[in-house]
Amino acid sequence: MSKTYIKITKDFTKQFNDIIGKFKHEAVLVGIPESKGTREDGPISNAALLAINNFGSPELNIPAWPIMSIGIRAAQKDIADQFKLAAQNALKRGISAIDQYYDRVGIIGSNAIKQVIGDQTDAPVLADSTLRARMYAGFKGDKRLLVTSQLRNAITFVRIGAA
Repeated sequence: MSKTYIKITKDFTKQFNDIIGKFKHEAVLVGIPESKGTREDGPISNAALLAINNFGSPELNIPAWPIMSIGIRAAQKDIADQFKLAAQNALKRGISAIDQYYDRVGIIGSNAIKQVIGDQTDAPVLADSTLRARMYAGFKGDKRLLVTSQLRNAITFVRIGAA
């Protein structure tokens, strides 16, 4: 039996460890940052409205509609594919190549959540009192979180931990 030898011409250990470190210390958060969640038509922010609708509010008779997890779960494969490409390209082009993939992940995640709102995926039915209040205020339609579209349009992403 003949032995096969592999000659190592370059050590990628440090580069690999730097890439892993970047993945460990950076994240993409999808939603509405409180600082950017102001509304034109009321005292409550879009960020607060999203949280109330996502988690529900028994005091206000608002059932939970886990918009965030529904959207991210729907985009899970696409997000994982982007992180896989990020790791592969970082080894080829350097650690800075990861940045564009973090941004892609943020766009994919925020668009997926917006789609949940637009499609009304698993949305609880609006109460009759809510529909009457909307009609009285001059708003048409029965879709949850789609009166002015300000909340849906405010959904975005931020990167944290980036140097």
